[in-house]
Amino acid sequence: MNKIELLAPAGSMDSLYAAVQCGADAVYLGGNKFSARAYASNFDNENMKKAVEYCHIYEVKIYVTINTLMKERELKEALEYAKFLYSIGVDALIIQDTALAVLIKEVLPDFELHASTQMTVHNGEGASLLKDNGFKRIVLSRELSLNEIKYISQDLNIETEIFVHGALCVCYSGQCLMSSLIGGRSGNRGRCAQPCRLPYTIVDNISGKEKKGYLLSPKDICTIENIKDIIESGTTSLKIEGRMKRPEYVAAVVSSYRKAIDSILKGSDVDIENENKKLLQLFNREGFSKAYFFGNVGKDMMAYNFPKNTGIMLGKVQKDLSIVLQEDLSIRDGIRNGEKGFTVSKIIQDGNEVFEAAKGSKIKLKPVDFKSGNILYKTSDVKLLSSMESIYKNPFGKKVDLDLKVKFKLNEPINLITTYRGRKYSVEGELVQEALKKPLDKDKLKEHLKKSGSTPFRVANVQFDDFQEGFMPISSINESRRKLIEAIENELLKVNRNKGIKISKKEKAFLKPIPKYMICVNMVEQMKAAFENEFCDVVVDVFYKKSDIKDQMIKENNVWLKVPNIIKEEFPAVCSKIEKLLPYIKGIVTANLGIVNKFKEKTVIIGDYKLNIFNPISTQFYNNLLDVICISVELNKSEMLSLARNSKMPCQVMVYGKVENMVSEYCVVGSTFGNKGVVQNCNRACEKGTFYLKDRMGAHFTVNTDKYCRCHIYNSVPTNLIDNIDELEKAGINNYRIDFIDETYDEVNNVLKCVKQKEWIGDFSKFTRGHYKRGVE
Repeated sequence: MNKIELLAPAGSMDSLYAAVQCGADAVYLGGNKFSARAYASNFDNENMKKAVEYCHIYEVKIYVTINTLMKERELKEALEYAKFLYSIGVDALIIQDTALAVLIKEVLPDFELHASTQMTVHNGEGASLLKDNGFKRIVLSRELSLNEIKYISQDLNIETEIFVHGALCVCYSGQCLMSSLIGGRSGNRGRCAQPCRLPYTIVDNISGKEKKGYLLSPKDICTIENIKDIIESGTTSLKIEGRMKRPEYVAAVVSSYRKAIDSILKGSDVDIENENKKLLQLFNREGFSKAYFFGNVGKDMMAYNFPKNTGIMLGKVQKDLSIVLQEDLSIRDGIRNGEKGFTVSKIIQDGNEVFEAAKGSKIKLKPVDFKSGNILYKTSDVKLLSSMESIYKNPFGKKVDLDLKVKFKLNEPINLITTYRGRKYSVEGELVQEALKKPLDKDKLKEHLKKSGSTPFRVANVQFDDFQEGFMPISSINESRRKLIEAIENELLKVNRNKGIKISKKEKAFLKPIPKYMICVNMVEQMKAAFENEFCDVVVDVFYKKSDIKDQMIKENNVWLKVPNIIKEEFPAVCSKIEKLLPYIKGIVTANLGIVNKFKEKTVIIGDYKLNIFNPISTQFYNNLLDVICISVELNKSEMLSLARNSKMPCQVMVYGKVENMVSEYCVVGSTFGNKGVVQNCNRACEKGTFYLKDRMGAHFTVNTDKYCRCHIYNSVPTNLIDNIDELEKAGINNYRIDFIDETYDEVNNVLKCVKQKEWIGDFSKFTRGHYKRGVE
């Protein structure tokens, strides 16, 4: 079985120490800028260099995340930062923005690039496209099953990385605009406000029925019981999420997965049940899930009742306020009672105050922040955390054994020789002198040669090739040993890279007329209103589950086809449908990299706004792949104009429509109203009503499903830039998208009449200009 990489998070230097000391093969971390975890401690340049040196001495790889979307003005700084990372020996960059891929391949062509999970790679064709365009590794979407991972990793021979433990986003990474549109904090820029962890109500418009809870809050992933199956999928790297977590968490999770992986690779024994229990004590939200590795299990992967750390059940409070412990308990352990928490200050057992009590004991606690009938949960274990703290507090606790050969001969320099990783190292020190009094014996010499101090190396065995009784100052012995270890470290830290090689780019010419207005619809009545208003470039979405647009209508009306941004196991069926319709359509609109790769030579492709095109250089990546780009809805006016002005590819702006905030494999309708779970399907609940999510502020978010049971959540109000069309035209943008989701015939008709006049007529209070004025930071 091939060696597999255990990849650990490092949000701080202590977390880095914890990861390496507990057995990580690689770590990933962010710098002060351009990291998708902007609120982690992250690393300044000085600490980044220290981190690289520390990891490389232990032969642990280090990957740096520059995985945010970048504004045009940031690209120069980002490239300079990439050059710095390259110069200090960082092993690879994890990136999202295709502009950075273009720039790095021009300036630093041998710098290894990993495609961030923010690039939403979830099918084989998409993975192949990025591999063919310079990415060494693909961090796959968390939504894939083991069979899909196996197909991409083994059948297509693509190096992949998958998340095996930690927080799970409810939306496909890179496709979430919820935080951005609600509060201006963009997940694509590392500033997600986690609206998925807030309470919502799902409402059926038709019946009036509703369900409440933390309906978008998934449980964390834990796959420690499934490591053998995961390794056999052929993936290269098992990734632990958690750059925002404390170092004790990193130490414990890495050590547990190290044991589990080694038990498979080396045939050693490990108590998986005990490791799983330890992981539950560290952090869990109503238990763990397996993500989508073994299928979509609906409500069973969600934490509807509590979005934070649930802990493990400690016991039920009795009438006399005593508790029979279901777990061991110590003073300073953390306790949760409902949504409140406290730290244990006293444990009273049999009338006596004790420091700790064992499972099964009947005890009383202080403070008494609970009442009879409450169920208490232990959320932190001070003994576990203390044991983990001791690991990262000693960053050189893990030692690499060296075998040493020594020549200690009178009137000759002391000679130390070792072989490490197939390379021979030899150091000569001072002359061995005749002893005026007591000579230095072998045991004393061995004792000093074995002192390794603050280094990762330890002299385990000393063999004397030649030994004569003599004398040498202890300081000289220590200096010889230090020089030998420094020689090894210097070799490990050597950075030898070629820089400055430039590559050329080819440009794809747009051969067909560019439509000024594209009207996207999913129902016949919407399509009818578009044609009646004399808009000829209509984009039809026939993959919406309730769409009543038939293939024959497409063939008769010469429309564009909107293809889902997410396509997994149904990829062959979708491709087959597109192939049948190709002779009758003008082209396709999509942000699915797999579809782009499959049809780039067959038809006109317009890149949808979920490709997250943020700057003009990003468009260069798609020169030979796309014909038009619908630019990101997160840009403000000046950023849009600059992108369009500096792009060599035609750009389109969405001027009307409800933006898709989220797309998820998990269906909130099927899992609540349909009760979908491990043992039950959804009973097609989404077809029996029309639904919206209501947040704490009373905003209504339209919820639709597609024909492959994915859930799409749209912004509560449409973006409306119709009044700004003249302004955009004067600035040089001449291509526009108008999207209709759940609008009626009359609503579509009214909007399109306003589009023709380039002026909104009526009340604007039910609309937003989105980021047109403000943008995102």
